[in-house]
Amino acid sequence: MLRICEKLRQADAKTKKLGLKRTETDYLCALSDAMANMDRSVEVEVLKSLGDVNLERGKHCKGTVDFDRAVMLYRTALLQCEDAQIRESLTYRMFYADEVRLCKEPTTSIRNIPDTGNKDIPSFAKIASKFQHLDKTLAVDYKKDSFLIEYAKLIVEGIVNEDSILEVEAIKSLGDVYLKRGTETRDTPCLTKATALYNTALARCDWVQGKLVLVHRVLYTAQIRGSQKKSMTGNKKVVTYTGQQQQSHPTKPFPVTLSNIGVFADSTCHHSL
Repeated sequence: MLRICEKLRQADAKTKKLGLKRTETDYLCALSDAMANMDRSVEVEVLKSLGDVNLERGKHCKGTVDFDRAVMLYRTALLQCEDAQIRESLTYRMFYADEVRLCKEPTTSIRNIPDTGNKDIPSFAKIASKFQHLDKTLAVDYKKDSFLIEYAKLIVEGIVNEDSILEVEAIKSLGDVYLKRGTETRDTPCLTKATALYNTALARCDWVQGKLVLVHRVLYTAQIRGSQKKSMTGNKKVVTYTGQQQQSHPTKPFPVTLSNIGVFADSTCHHSL
């Protein structure tokens, strides 16, 4: 728990100094980082904090949209949480947000009801339009951290609107950012994060075509990682010698290279899928 508090300490401290908008941006950045590192505990805490941001904003704004968003974020965090105390806290927050919403609702002239008309037949074209500009910009300038925040916003939008397709596509696109970085800069940790995000999206994807695309990305990322390791190690082999220091001829070496180890680890991961 101390580790989680330390990761979010700076974002929490900015709440009073810089306001909710700036704090929300920091939490979005923390969300993308937690998902890339497959840190479920931090992800749950960030979702809870984002729910708190929407809850507080709802108290100062007209309508009940922010309360609805808070409830959905708390609920998503609750589904992913395994800690009993945190689950209890999330449950309390859900009931509190709903209670505050009901108290405020009579003063609202028109009730804010989410549009669920297109949920049965999701518009892939509409979702694609949300990513079009970001994807084009990513191809040119992949180093900007603003990409992480923008895709995290779309993840949250998918969560609060119960749009699993948008959520999965946003997670996949977040993985594409790290894949692009890892490919261009040969940074292995970026490729590891890309794989983690693709696997997370794969676990939340419930349509066949989307699963096929994500599996392809996982395999492609492993191929890139293997190629990079191979180019770094070259033909270097580990040679073993007998215990006699004066012996001029080494025993027959076992041909183990770092690239072989890396490829084997990746293939094992794929079979687990």
